[in-house]
Amino acid sequence: MKNEAKCLWYTLFSIALCMLFSMPALAQTQGSITVTGYVKDATGESLIGATVQVKGVTGGTITDVDGNYMLKNVPARGILVFSFVGMQNKEVAVNGKKTINVTLSDDTQQLEQVVVIGYGSVKKSDVTGSVASVKTEALKEIPANSVEGLLQGRAAGLQVINSSQDPGADATVRIRGGSSLRGSNSPLVVVDGFPLGDAGDLKQINPSDIVNIEILKDASASAIYGSRGANGVIMITTKRAKTGTTSITLRQQITLSQFDSKLNLWRDPVLMASLNNESRINGGFEPLYVGKTNSTGVYYPSIEELQTTWTTNTRWDDLVFRDTPVSNNTTATISSSNDRTVFNLSANYYTDNGMYIKDNYKKGGYNLSIDHNLYDNLKVRFSNILSRGVRNSNGGLAYWRNPIYPIYDESGNYWLSNANDFSHPIALTELRKNESKSLDVISSLALEWQLFPYLKLTSQLNYKFGKSVSDKYYPKTYTEAGQFSNGQAEIENWEGHSLVSETFANFLKTFDRHEISAMAGYSYEYYMSRSSGLRAKDFVNESLGNENMGSGNPEKNEVWNGYSENKLVSGMFRLNYTYDNKYLLTLTARADGSSKFGKNNKWAMFPSGAVSWKAHEEEFIKKLNVFDELKFRFSYGISGNQGISPYQTLSRYGTDKYYNDGDWATTIGPGYVSGWTGPGWIYRVWSGIPNPDLKWETTAQADFGIDMAFFNRRLQVSFDYYDKQTSDLLRERNLALSSGYDKMWVNDGKIQNRGFEVTIDADIVSTKDWHLSGTLIYSRNRNKVKDLGNSIESGLITDPMTGMLFEYSGNNLEQYRDYTNILAIGQPVNVFYGYKVDGIVQTLNEGIDAGLSGDYAQPGEFKYMNLNGDNQISEADKTIIGDPNPDFTASLALNLSWKKFDASIFFNGVFGQDVLNTKAFGQPNNSPLRWTPDNHTNKYPSLREGRQTKISDWWIEDGAFLRIQNLNIGYTFELPEKSFLSKVRLYMNASNLYTFTKFDGYDPEVGLNGVYSGGYPRLRKWTFGLDLTF
Repeated sequence: MKNEAKCLWYTLFSIALCMLFSMPALAQTQGSITVTGYVKDATGESLIGATVQVKGVTGGTITDVDGNYMLKNVPARGILVFSFVGMQNKEVAVNGKKTINVTLSDDTQQLEQVVVIGYGSVKKSDVTGSVASVKTEALKEIPANSVEGLLQGRAAGLQVINSSQDPGADATVRIRGGSSLRGSNSPLVVVDGFPLGDAGDLKQINPSDIVNIEILKDASASAIYGSRGANGVIMITTKRAKTGTTSITLRQQITLSQFDSKLNLWRDPVLMASLNNESRINGGFEPLYVGKTNSTGVYYPSIEELQTTWTTNTRWDDLVFRDTPVSNNTTATISSSNDRTVFNLSANYYTDNGMYIKDNYKKGGYNLSIDHNLYDNLKVRFSNILSRGVRNSNGGLAYWRNPIYPIYDESGNYWLSNANDFSHPIALTELRKNESKSLDVISSLALEWQLFPYLKLTSQLNYKFGKSVSDKYYPKTYTEAGQFSNGQAEIENWEGHSLVSETFANFLKTFDRHEISAMAGYSYEYYMSRSSGLRAKDFVNESLGNENMGSGNPEKNEVWNGYSENKLVSGMFRLNYTYDNKYLLTLTARADGSSKFGKNNKWAMFPSGAVSWKAHEEEFIKKLNVFDELKFRFSYGISGNQGISPYQTLSRYGTDKYYNDGDWATTIGPGYVSGWTGPGWIYRVWSGIPNPDLKWETTAQADFGIDMAFFNRRLQVSFDYYDKQTSDLLRERNLALSSGYDKMWVNDGKIQNRGFEVTIDADIVSTKDWHLSGTLIYSRNRNKVKDLGNSIESGLITDPMTGMLFEYSGNNLEQYRDYTNILAIGQPVNVFYGYKVDGIVQTLNEGIDAGLSGDYAQPGEFKYMNLNGDNQISEADKTIIGDPNPDFTASLALNLSWKKFDASIFFNGVFGQDVLNTKAFGQPNNSPLRWTPDNHTNKYPSLREGRQTKISDWWIEDGAFLRIQNLNIGYTFELPEKSFLSKVRLYMNASNLYTFTKFDGYDPEVGLNGVYSGGYPRLRKWTFGLDLTF
């Protein structure tokens, strides 16, 4: 905490110095005054970036994100000129007035015409980098616990994957693909100018509080954030009150959920039992359903009994799933302001009830912001965001459980098929505990000094606190961990502290046809986290679970804790130059120093540059009468990545326990345990070898873009082509086991991302009563592994047929007893690697001729292809069999309004990706289609218990899909002028209405490795909402 105190002291010292230097500017020139006010359009919306200047005088100011402005040294008898792109200029005589509010006519330009960038904002027409604006109006009425899920398909180059539908689940967010193999790939989130964290922290922001979202995609736009912006930046602006107004808004949403397709379950016990017997006989086992009691004491009826006298047919899905879970989202907002103070407070309560019984997520919190003008040239901004979440996890219940199993036995206890039956869903629901609670607080304080009309100094301090507690209990029966440990309880605690202090100056000056703006400043970040946990076992009394840890055996208790801290110190600079409003130049540089690296590599410089040409301002282009805008952009920059855990450059020790001959023993080693080996898994494999030469992972990115507008800007087109080259990849190198270690962090390898993006905005129909607009977005990204370091040191494997060098990636799947993905030089990231299948073996001779042997040669087995021609199937026949990376993504948003009615529909699609469907066989819908001696199908194999399945292209499916993601219908009531309500709106939103796909599983939207493991259908949600504004 000493570092936090030191940082706070430095910040206060900076504030004091700036206040001292600002004192002369507080005095006003005799004969002149300071004028403040706001600028809005005809609809009452604030205009960001409107120009305010004294007539006949160069220079001036622009309005801020709330539409407010302040202009000093204004002649008391002068004239102010207000202007905004696409709107008519307005002149107002000052006449000694210190407050002047104006409304500009022609509301064709919206808030997206101004873009928020790092440590400042610019007009969209002056942007030199690649920045995408997200239209948030379309997102506010979609139910969500977090912002990232709403961003899917809304911006070119932004990839959002919602593979989990559990309550409170996070989404995976990428901008222009992943630039790192083992480091962080998550973009930085900046809220109201304060760096918040990665995309996982978006959950702390209530979507209803957001008014603007910008996506900084290229190095020129994001390099100002240095290593923190290496994966792109998501800039969020939250609500502020309009000057001189007070309003109260209430929003109530109720959401109903249901599956978007039917469950794939055994509804016919007779068919299930018949196929099970067939599978066991084919595998060399005794059939189960023969009217006998098996070795575990369970009676399995015969097929005849099931057809006649057997009455138990438990519908487990009816017991496990809610029919139509109801969720709630309530938000109340109050905002008020006067000529000095702007105040905004919103409170939110959100509940998300999952499909599984007793599976839910609850979140409540508030967002407070206060802006106050201490003097005409001194402004203080304060915000505080609090979020409290509770997650009761009861997912993964076995709704597919055997329907002949009853719920209870004759004694009223939960019925189990054997001592190792750990899948009874009702028992787990009632007796197992899995609850986590979280608290997040974000506080920000900033001071802004307008020292001179052309110079503003900002000093800001951001503190973030997070805390979570996890409570678990596994009972002695019904759970594997509980049975092994005779009851097991866990309590885990985590807390994190983040402090960011920044001071920067913004300069803006106009000289005839030259405009120069510059920003320079420093940033200091400190992060600390602490964790601890206790695991108790061998419980005497289970009645209180983990609330009575003393009931466990103290000799078997496990206690652990962790501590981590790191610091980042930075200096940044940006220069923007514009000549004649046609030619623009941006230069950016940031130097970062990170405590995560050794003394020789702590610091790195990340420069970038961009140029832009507004060709539509040239006379020869104007004469064409075609373009309202024609702008060319080019940028190049370098960014870094430090997204690894601290202490990888230092020697360290860790502990672990192992079970041997009935006793627990403790072992000590270098770092942390990454594996086990030896008889009884006694020997630990450690991953703790330090690398003092570890350094920054760097990405060089070039971007070329064109922005065009036609037909009075009713048609706007934006195109970007980019090339990202990442080198010195931060990755863990596999080491020989003889070294005593498993892996070591190194800088090794290169990866490439190339792609292009197209965004088309069209104002299709615009009349007095009718309005139709649309947005089409297309994104294509192709990645490639270019280098994985020295093949010997990195332990790379050589493909015997092609000579391709690769290493396995991800996890080993038990179903195939093999890895599904590889990292191969010259190939996309995480391609599938395995065997090719040429149908199904029909006869034994056919199997032998194909190079198969043993059980693999039997009729009804997969006919694996002998690719290397040696007449035997082996590892040498493996090849690349698929690619989980999509060829492209696309989305289409259409908005229609007629008088007070409005409707919108949003399509989102992902195309060209392969998905490995681990449930492609053995399921109720496809098992009856199996190969049999009477059904020589060439599509499905026979049913055989204990089959040793190889990973092959037979399991690879086309994962492309097009989804009707949202449909919204609303009506805004026309109210009498004297009504105490200023706005009433009713609306209905439908999410995930329908998915067009060839994929055979429930949902083709899976994780980045492309593996589908089942689950349940995607949820279709119906939301009914009411908005009231007073």
